[in-house]
Amino acid sequence: MDEIYLASLSAYLPGMGRMLIPRLVNLMGSAEAVFKAERSDLEATHLMNPQHISAFLRSRDKDFPTRLEYLTRKDGMQILSIYDKEYPLSLKQLHDPPLVLYVMGELPKEVYRVGIVGSRLCTEYGMRATEEFATALAYAGVPIISGGAKGIDSTAHRACLAAGGKTVAVMGCGLDIVYPPENEQLFQEITENGAIISEFPPTTAPRGINFPQRNRIIVGLSQAVIVAEATLNSGAGITANIAADEGREVYCVPGSIYENSSAGCNELIRNGASLITSPRDIINDMERWQAARIRGMETSLFDFAPLELEENVNKVKVKIEKQEPNCSEFGKELLNILKRGTLSLEELTRRCGRDVPTVSMELLDLQVAGLVKQDIIGNYCRT
Repeated sequence: MDEIYLASLSAYLPGMGRMLIPRLVNLMGSAEAVFKAERSDLEATHLMNPQHISAFLRSRDKDFPTRLEYLTRKDGMQILSIYDKEYPLSLKQLHDPPLVLYVMGELPKEVYRVGIVGSRLCTEYGMRATEEFATALAYAGVPIISGGAKGIDSTAHRACLAAGGKTVAVMGCGLDIVYPPENEQLFQEITENGAIISEFPPTTAPRGINFPQRNRIIVGLSQAVIVAEATLNSGAGITANIAADEGREVYCVPGSIYENSSAGCNELIRNGASLITSPRDIINDMERWQAARIRGMETSLFDFAPLELEENVNKVKVKIEKQEPNCSEFGKELLNILKRGTLSLEELTRRCGRDVPTVSMELLDLQVAGLVKQDIIGNYCRT
């Protein structure tokens, strides 16, 4: 039952919650105690400032855990918490792991898994490459992790299933929402040969801000990530950067220098990603990883990301060189303000002289573009 309260806390303390909630649970004994706490109880922990306590108490719906339990049971969802032994180790070792996962189906038990990401508006070339890699890896017994979206994601899932493999779709919305709607049958097939998962509770709509969070889970479930096709500054490029930061290997399928659809992959390769032209490239690396793992070597290129990334200085970090920000003039104004350091929404609003809704919407666009991120207490900074 405590996983219901842990999931409820995650819903009511987003952003700062993944860092703060475990400390609160440890101090107060259970997620249920934290969720039901009064102001004095939270003040006594000295972990939350008065503004955060007020915001939590004001927004808390004491009936939410009951509704959440009903919704998950009705749709056959399992709530997997970070404290469960079934929670994937590689995901737990992210610097910012989700505290809970909503799961429909069964997560693959295989230790070596590969993420495949790319453009929604993909070309025939990108689809062919994706089919070739996903099919060969599935035949080799490697589960495929992707995001359930149109284009490259859907192609990877379908090719894996057609080859008799296991696949996981990581969603940027609640699992009771079919997004995109045309993938309803595909998602059903995935639950029968893998799983669809999300860190977002039922009824959560697919908002733009959710997808960068979704991307880190794709990385966390994978020992390597393939970017099959991507434009510059695409979501797939953001995923590649997350993978590099977390110590995962990043592979890219090269493309024509005349096609914008491959510009992101070519740029990633130029900045250190591994160029691949055949599934054998990955399978060879996987076999070396497996052999090293059997010998107990902990420094394999494909070993799990360490908890302290400072120890991982020899990992290749793939960073797309910053281009001129692709955003509105107001967005550029906010980026210029944020050059001076991390700021709260209130301070940003004061400095730019705009109203809160206008600033919030522009910040959302900047987050989706990978130009701005929030820290654990909800303040904003440049990436």
